[in-house]
Amino acid sequence: MMRKIPFISSLKNWLNPSLLVISSVGFIVGCVQQEPSSVDLKRVNDLGWQDFQPYGCEVERPTDNSIKVVLGDSPCMLILSSQKLSELTEDQWLSFQRYGDGPSVLGVSMMFWSKDNQTQHPDLTLADGLFPGVKARRAIPLKLLAEGRGIPKTPGSLIGFAFGRGVNLDEWGRMGIALTNYFGGPSRTVLLDDFQVTELEPDYPVSDKVVVDSMGQWVEAEWKDKLAGENEMKAYLTEQAAKAVPARETDRLSHYGGSKDKRFEASGFFRTQKDGDRWLLVDPEGYAFYSIGIDIVGVGIGGNVEGISGLHEWLPKPTNETYADAWTMVDYVPDIRSDSGTSRSNLFDFSTANLIKVFGENWRQPWMDITARRLIQWNVNTVGNWSDMDFARKSKTAYVMPMENFPVTEKRVFRDFPDVFSDEYRIKAEAFSQQLQTYKNDPYLIGYFMNNEPGWAYVPEINLAEELMSKGNGFSSKKVLIEFLSKRYHGDVQSLNRAWSTSFGDFSELNTPIRHASKLSEQAALDLKEFSTRMLEEYIRVPVAATKKIDPNHLNMGLRWASSALKQKWRFAGSQYLDVFSMNNYTDDPTQRLDIAASMAGDKPILIGEFHHGSMEAGHPSYGARWTKTEAERAI
Repeated sequence: MMRKIPFISSLKNWLNPSLLVISSVGFIVGCVQQEPSSVDLKRVNDLGWQDFQPYGCEVERPTDNSIKVVLGDSPCMLILSSQKLSELTEDQWLSFQRYGDGPSVLGVSMMFWSKDNQTQHPDLTLADGLFPGVKARRAIPLKLLAEGRGIPKTPGSLIGFAFGRGVNLDEWGRMGIALTNYFGGPSRTVLLDDFQVTELEPDYPVSDKVVVDSMGQWVEAEWKDKLAGENEMKAYLTEQAAKAVPARETDRLSHYGGSKDKRFEASGFFRTQKDGDRWLLVDPEGYAFYSIGIDIVGVGIGGNVEGISGLHEWLPKPTNETYADAWTMVDYVPDIRSDSGTSRSNLFDFSTANLIKVFGENWRQPWMDITARRLIQWNVNTVGNWSDMDFARKSKTAYVMPMENFPVTEKRVFRDFPDVFSDEYRIKAEAFSQQLQTYKNDPYLIGYFMNNEPGWAYVPEINLAEELMSKGNGFSSKKVLIEFLSKRYHGDVQSLNRAWSTSFGDFSELNTPIRHASKLSEQAALDLKEFSTRMLEEYIRVPVAATKKIDPNHLNMGLRWASSALKQKWRFAGSQYLDVFSMNNYTDDPTQRLDIAASMAGDKPILIGEFHHGSMEAGHPSYGARWTKTEAERAI
């Protein structure tokens, strides 16, 4: 069946296209937020590593508040079960220090169970990696557990991810730490110490051990194309920049990279076409277009080096004018500790610095020439998400656009899910759509993504209306929910009480926060699931209407859902408003998830927005989300 074939294939560009042989780990270790100054911490209780019990491994206890684990092929689980956990408050911090040896990243997961969850499956998992050879502190603000919003990026720690719904602190019963030697090989040693719960955020001491050289390469590793020094780098990039950029159009391919073997009506913009039982993309000249794209086509990826400057062999000062282009002050870096969810950071990019070392202040044009040539030679005809828009437009390459700042209201239902029936949401959606003004007439733009993997949607079994029920007054969506229930039960609150096994005196009492409302009765669960569908439809309908009003020429390609959570029909609500249904996929074989999307999204084209397979043969300490053993298996 043709529906199994996505018409856009994207390869996540973990290696910078201009510096394929230079592997920077600085952005991995350096993705951190502000470094709090040293503070006088006040411990809340006496919980420590002495209270954790090991499962599946042997441990040593060098002190009362430390654990040493030797990891083999099997994971090690450490479990803490204590009434003291539910006595903690949301203004407190949980932290511990950790160190692991060896040649690659180790997996570390923090798991949290509510008291009534006696299964092996936690309500919330916060997963990240332990960078080898660097001792650092991991800390989380307890206020984030209820929504499971992830882990702060702090000095010496890797990027973390949240899985699960969350745990209310007064219902917290168990905590676990899972350690995994993901990539096998020799046994590894992990030392965990200084477990504490404190009133204030701790500091983040990181040892001054150089792990990144002057070009951004990992010092500890050796690999085939590792550069011996800056002279070799300069010779390589100079040679690459001297090569001519070929034309994309050939006897077989159109100006945009479409196939001249199949032609439809030309519209002047990219569009979709149903050809029998198969959806196709059609380029502006009318040719069938199979989009092969690389995400993050840009000079490089900046990382925050604050608090970890000692890990680098060389860093120019931000005031050094020569390397000014390598520093970027941004205000959009995710920071779950802040109320806004973002913070300001000064990011440093080794790729830009390397280009400056070779080409001086006019470095950008050589980079653009190198990149344009490579994309054509590799038969890549699309500049994918989060890429350099200036490059895409000047190189006359088809591209997609990631929209920024998807509308989120001040009051949120769950994580980043907004109050979708509010005027605030509509007004913010209209402002959000204005960014399309400068792109709406560009024939090289295939379409735009409104968002990428919304945080609320990582929870497969989420019931949005149930989350709304747990909130108090002030939500327009809750007013609409109460109106929905009043209409369903003909204004008779006693009918609602019989169906829900409740004792409300009036429908207005539904404004009182109620946790776990779907467990009240089977009918309550059904009613809330139906309203969740309406909430999701509104979540998509409102911004689609706003974007189409500004830009009717290009494809609205949705929100790039995490495909792992797309398992229920209601999760596809709102698809009817989209031109293309998009999802990101990290399974080795996407067929099953494509089939699910094709059957539940309606008669819509299905697009895979991103996937990747990494290896550690190119100087990385970790494979990434999916992996192969060698670069050859990646087809590199």
